Amino acid sequence: MGRISPYPLSFSCAASATGRLRTSSEKYLEIWRRGNREGAAEAAALLRPTENRPTDQQTTDNRLAALPLRCCSTDMGHAFHTLFPVFAIIALGYLLAVRGFLSQSFLAELNRLLFWVGLPCLIFFTLAKAPGFPEETVKVFSVFTLSTVLLIGLGIFTAKLLKLPHERKGTFLQAAFRGNLAYAGLPILLYATRNDPASESVIAQAIFVFAPTMIVYNVLSVFFLEASRTGQVRGNLLSIVKKVATNPLILSAIAGILAYLLPVSLPAPVLDSLDLVAQLAAPGSLLCVGGGMAAVSLKGRYRSALFATTLKVAILPALSFLLSMLFDLNSHSLLILLVLSSCPTAVASYVMAKEMGGDEALASGAIVLSTLLCVPSLAIILASV
Repeated sequence: MGRISPYPLSFSCAASATGRLRTSSEKYLEIWRRGNREGAAEAAALLRPTENRPTDQQTTDNRLAALPLRCCSTDMGHAFHTLFPVFAIIALGYLLAVRGFLSQSFLAELNRLLFWVGLPCLIFFTLAKAPGFPEETVKVFSVFTLSTVLLIGLGIFTAKLLKLPHERKGTFLQAAFRGNLAYAGLPILLYATRNDPASESVIAQAIFVFAPTMIVYNVLSVFFLEASRTGQVRGNLLSIVKKVATNPLILSAIAGILAYLLPVSLPAPVLDSLDLVAQLAAPGSLLCVGGGMAAVSLKGRYRSALFATTLKVAILPALSFLLSMLFDLNSHSLLILLVLSSCPTAVASYVMAKEMGGDEALASGAIVLSTLLCVPSLAIILASV
């Protein structure tokens, strides 16, 4: 038998580490010549087909190739876990209303409770406890407002293409731009960030954006509905001011900002009480959205309602995303912007259309369709941002 080599069998590994790579056949011959008794076993392992013996590089490549799938799965899982409870509660509200378990009179009272108590407590509590004024709040509001203005321009053009009657144009425009920020946007953001350490800051920033947007929505809605009904907007300035000055959501935002600016914090028992009442806001709002859908119908307005919905849940988020690229927003700011942009048409648009002589069927149809069709937009946003 030949002389046993003084070099250890790990020599080939060392050679690989220094870049002196050789083929499996060369290694086999070297081991055989050394006459090492373990050489046969090692040689057999080296001659094993490559496809059955993946190299370290192949293993690494396989792991890297699997990363996008795992990331995509994780992101879509986050979107599912965020949206499922939101739309499950909306569906529950709808079913309970259809079955008569929740009457429309009860839903009206619940809506009143949330509008005057639940949501104002949430807004005030969040702002009063805000860790600070988020840096990009002004940027988010600016992008959102500019996107809304551009969308209104597209809405006017679309209304002309559809040859809508003049008295229906105001309702169409309101359905296209007015999102359900309080009853859908805030709950979605609450669920989306519930495990995020920056959750309080995100919700505070969303409310800082939401409060002035409510003023913009009220002004634009009254303007377009009145212009559509009478062809003029004279005499409505006082009505707009009154609506803004008595809106509890806006008033609670102002009060929350003042509490935030105070040099002393509110007593802990007061904050705890506000927190308990504020917890009514998210589930209660979603029940109202679902229950309200049971009382409305399209009534032959499918075409115009579908166009308004497309503008609301597809075009507006796209405009917001494109404009956000100019402002270099961080991930939290972008999430707030796109979620608020993708919200379905506000239930308040039906109330205003009814009060101001608009097209009730178009308004209710847009609410139903946008609530259903906003799911893909929100899923993409939550999985991507």
